[in-house]
Amino acid sequence: MNRILTLSTALSLSFTPLHAQWVQGGSFSSTNHFQACAFHQVDTGLFVYGTDNPGQGEGGIIVTWSGMVGSGAYIWYQSPLNLEDIDVKMGSDGKPIYLAAGHQQYNYSVAVHPYLAGGNPLQFDSVRTGSGRYYRALRMRSDIVAFAAGGDALGNGIIDMSADTGYTWTNIAVLPGQPVSRLHFVNDQLGFAACGGYRRLFNNGLQLADSGAIYRTVNGGLDWSPVHTSNLTGFSDVAFLNESIGVATRSDGAMLRTTDGGDTWIPASVSISGSYVLTSVTFRPDGMGFASAYRQDGTEGLILISDDDGATWFEQFSTSGFNHSRRIYELYFFDDAHGYACTHIRPLRTNGIVMGISAEEDMSFGLQPNPATDMITLTLEDVSPVAVEIIDATGRVVRSLKLPGALRIDVPVNDLPAGTYVVRLRSGVTVSNRTMVRL
Repeated sequence: MNRILTLSTALSLSFTPLHAQWVQGGSFSSTNHFQACAFHQVDTGLFVYGTDNPGQGEGGIIVTWSGMVGSGAYIWYQSPLNLEDIDVKMGSDGKPIYLAAGHQQYNYSVAVHPYLAGGNPLQFDSVRTGSGRYYRALRMRSDIVAFAAGGDALGNGIIDMSADTGYTWTNIAVLPGQPVSRLHFVNDQLGFAACGGYRRLFNNGLQLADSGAIYRTVNGGLDWSPVHTSNLTGFSDVAFLNESIGVATRSDGAMLRTTDGGDTWIPASVSISGSYVLTSVTFRPDGMGFASAYRQDGTEGLILISDDDGATWFEQFSTSGFNHSRRIYELYFFDDAHGYACTHIRPLRTNGIVMGISAEEDMSFGLQPNPATDMITLTLEDVSPVAVEIIDATGRVVRSLKLPGALRIDVPVNDLPAGTYVVRLRSGVTVSNRTMVRL
């Protein structure tokens, strides 16, 4: 006898939605803090890291050839060192050129560049660029020109420039009282620096600045001027969707938005409760916005999403159910379908669902009709207990059910807005997806 289950039968069995658009990557370590990453191929890239205490232990670079699924190797490290940022550009020979930046116990600024004489793009050397200073940010304007930024022992911000692929560096700007947290270039001429952000201390402690600023360059990084200041706390990151629209994350959890290229900034709407520290913001190539945050007590890492050019933000993913990744430092997207969250112990990666693109499908269940208007019928191969999720194009779980098992499940969709959705079924460790169009 076929077992048929309708939505009305299942309502009493509903459970808290699982925002499962990010999945665990490979287990790289037990103590490392992965600060940033960059990829030159869809699944091949580098992560930079430091240890639990940023002024102790070793830091370095890890390579992955499978998007962290099952491969990873330490390819460069130095003790005591903490690497904070990394970027990549493709060289004229078609090979990737990576540069990274960090510091030795906040006392020496350090840049890591390719050991080009060896011919291997993943072989590196390092250079100290000065004492009493440190780097926290790095961005490459091209495969030759790059900028590294951070602070000095006096509490000022510093921005250095290299015109020879990271081999030598020259200071071009000192920002009074505003250490740089992150750099962002919109194009070859327009760039921004987020200043005064949080600083990681020993034993996962956190130092929050009491002021901050956003600086802008309009001549390719040669000159920098403040366009916004705050006497509350600092800015951890800044990112632009285009030359006009940008968002800056403030350490106290607030976001500011500009629609005129940085001339004026107004608060964005952030729908997250409680106290948290915003750590990064970025826009995917298709324009979807993502930001990262974590609770100061280390109980939860958060990923926020915006589908309206950064005007409003809401929670898209939480790591509270993991015994890792509860501190998220940066988000990176290679393209619309491949993203990474740099976290403590084990980074996260997207599985396609957050993109509005279904993950690889199999034939474990059927979905009819498709397109649908009022009702969809799911047909299963057996009666094992399953969890059903319907996920919209922004990655939100808009319907979530846990069912004891049936060969056919009827689910109404007449209340959902027209659009493309992913229907996901979970049974044990098996996860299957189907794309569904609601007319």
